[in-house]
Amino acid sequence: MSLELLKEAFKVNNLLGEDTIQTVIDNDIIVPDTKPDIARVLLLDGDVFITGCDAGTDRVVISGCIMCKILYISDDETKSVKGIVTNIPFSETSDISNVRSGMKCRTKAIIEHMDYNLLNGRKINVKTILSKSVKVYDEIERDISSDIVGVDDIQVLKDSVSLNTFLGSNKVNFIIKEDLELPSSKPTISEIVRNDVKISNKDFKIADGKVFVTSDIGISTLYVADDEERSLQFMENELVFNQFVELEDVNEDTIVDVDYDLVDYKIDAAEDADGELRLIKAEVALNIYANGVYQKTIEVLSDAYSPKSRIALERQQLSLDEVFSENRSQIVIRDTVALDECNPEVSEIFNVLCKYNVSESRIEDNKIVIEGSIENNILYLANNEEQPVFCYKKEIPFTHEIEMKGIRSSMATDISLEVEHCNYSMITSDQVEIRNVLGVETRVQAKKTVPIINRVNENILDDRKVMLLPSVIIYITQPGDSLWKIAKKYGTTVEDLMKTNNLAEREALIPGQQIIILKKAI
Repeated sequence: MSLELLKEAFKVNNLLGEDTIQTVIDNDIIVPDTKPDIARVLLLDGDVFITGCDAGTDRVVISGCIMCKILYISDDETKSVKGIVTNIPFSETSDISNVRSGMKCRTKAIIEHMDYNLLNGRKINVKTILSKSVKVYDEIERDISSDIVGVDDIQVLKDSVSLNTFLGSNKVNFIIKEDLELPSSKPTISEIVRNDVKISNKDFKIADGKVFVTSDIGISTLYVADDEERSLQFMENELVFNQFVELEDVNEDTIVDVDYDLVDYKIDAAEDADGELRLIKAEVALNIYANGVYQKTIEVLSDAYSPKSRIALERQQLSLDEVFSENRSQIVIRDTVALDECNPEVSEIFNVLCKYNVSESRIEDNKIVIEGSIENNILYLANNEEQPVFCYKKEIPFTHEIEMKGIRSSMATDISLEVEHCNYSMITSDQVEIRNVLGVETRVQAKKTVPIINRVNENILDDRKVMLLPSVIIYITQPGDSLWKIAKKYGTTVEDLMKTNNLAEREALIPGQQIIILKKAI
């Protein structure tokens, strides 16, 4: 029987490559015929949705759109508040070596900055700085040698290695539809001028091969009321989202990672049973990503020999991605915003819209340092007849440190931020206290190298060399010696050395110790 390596298979999901793309998207937006001219822009911002991320040969094609939202004061007698929502599509190609068609990839995108130039009352030019980060993963089957068969009296040495074995991944698109009723205290809707959607309180549980995900979907709506004053009204609704993502063989011992992407939303006014616009019809589309990893301990073949034949081993290094450390933290930002003298005083705050921007993240001295800012747009009713509605922007810088012992600059970091809370309160008519809470999820990955034996060959033992060995050898141990090394060198077995020298299997050898070796008969 010839020599044969017994192998154990496992699956890995290594990061093959990544790229960050920053682009400027320039677009002219025409005011719809149904809307009056623009006199003054109150607020310009938007949401970015990734609708496609497809791997090709040495590249990834990313597609999506920017939902651009403009809130403005009309250039007519009413000076009313109006809103424009328009989608700006984009497509980018990221060059990443060794990418193949069919590989799984993930893209995250954020709007770093938006600016505008009002060309005339019917046309506005919008420039958006968009940052996209793309990662491509290689899901492959690996095998690792666990034993050798096919030779009598084979001696094997094994190491116990703990590996993160990839269980699998799944992506599911969910569409949530809900009709939301206005409270009786609120006037009927005449026109919705702005909507904002935010996902918060994300959580999940594992049971029966499924990942049960839950979250809150907050919907903020600013509308013009159908009353004599044409008053501006603000309301908030919250939907509870519960769904499951199938992930075969997932259980409580599985390390599960869940991520959400908001991919679209539509929110319109609708008639109730009495024919009045007192319903808000909401449709929100989400992509949910789930992947699972479980820790598997494998007995890995690290060395082998035979006293009766010469065995040649071919070795290689197996490189694997391993999670070095994970951390969840919060950035709490509290500031008192004082309005400039040129801005009208606050009568009532409708909403504070906040978005973050990370300018830098770096590893230093056993910690990760994140620097950035959070932009707060305070939308309020003003004590000013000429400018009844106003928006004041305040950017607050932050620095956040995450302690992680043993982290090195060569390690890969995956940092994800989201706005968890944005609270505000009026102190005076020209001072507003703002409290922002950012949730931070940090994952650090390191390369784990496992030495493995990938091929074995048997050769004829040189009998003359064996015959020249003395019948009894007294060996003086050296630093770093082990019974295995000595037995392999002199063509005997660990078991024989233990019997001859009255040693225990795990007994440590002391440098200078005498070991008696009896030549084995061939």
